[in-house]
Amino acid sequence: MKSAIQGPNCTDPSICKGECCSIKIDVPKVLAEEYIKRGYAEKSDFTRSNIFSFQLRFNEDTGKCFLFDEVLNGCSVHDSGIKPPQCWIYPTDFSNPSKNEISCKKISGWEIIDYPKAKKAEKLLKQYVFLCQVEAKKESKGISKRLGYLVNGILSKNTGLLHKELRNIAPKNLGGFKDQWDHLDLLSAEGLSLQMKKFCVKHNSSCHFLVDNFINCGEICNEIAYKLVDFLQSYLYTYIKMEGPDVEGHYPLYKLLNYKMFNS
Repeated sequence: MKSAIQGPNCTDPSICKGECCSIKIDVPKVLAEEYIKRGYAEKSDFTRSNIFSFQLRFNEDTGKCFLFDEVLNGCSVHDSGIKPPQCWIYPTDFSNPSKNEISCKKISGWEIIDYPKAKKAEKLLKQYVFLCQVEAKKESKGISKRLGYLVNGILSKNTGLLHKELRNIAPKNLGGFKDQWDHLDLLSAEGLSLQMKKFCVKHNSSCHFLVDNFINCGEICNEIAYKLVDFLQSYLYTYIKMEGPDVEGHYPLYKLLNYKMFNS
């Protein structure tokens, strides 16, 4: 598409300052790994996606994709050969049958100058999307590996990490879990959450904090931490398979604990 279209010089700050970079872009793991390999990104620059395997980290402070470079006034991977395909088709798409003037968010003057190349790119993008979706399904199945297993009561590396994190958070502050590159992490609650109280009542009803002092409980106890890990190992993949991955790989407790399978 790069050679099939032409338009204004996007990197000219008098024309634009990365307006089209203010969107969230999904990429496959193979592309994310290439960004890391070439030094453009780190694992923390990717969040799980419900479309492809990952989504590029969005910088909330700048309102732009993390690949936007202020010095370049454009995408840091623009000339790398591995820019996300979705970005190349903007703003022309693959055809313009009505011969309309094509504009981006800031300026007009875009045009397709090689339609055969554009149509070839369209076919390639469809194949790319298909392969990305296949990969994403495999990544969803990998949730069990990222979570880890309890084998004969012994914590695996990932499970041990999650268990340790659970022991260091107050139950009122736990909002759920988030799927990272190679492990699960905790999702902080917005304000105070009573979701864990339901779980504690079911699995440790004798706890003295449950009656009227839940918000003063300072840490998730060892028993409940084990129960939570076991709960995720038993049900999380089934939840994903039935409901699909959540946006950004977030799995809030209110969804997990209210899911009909867990209450049957």
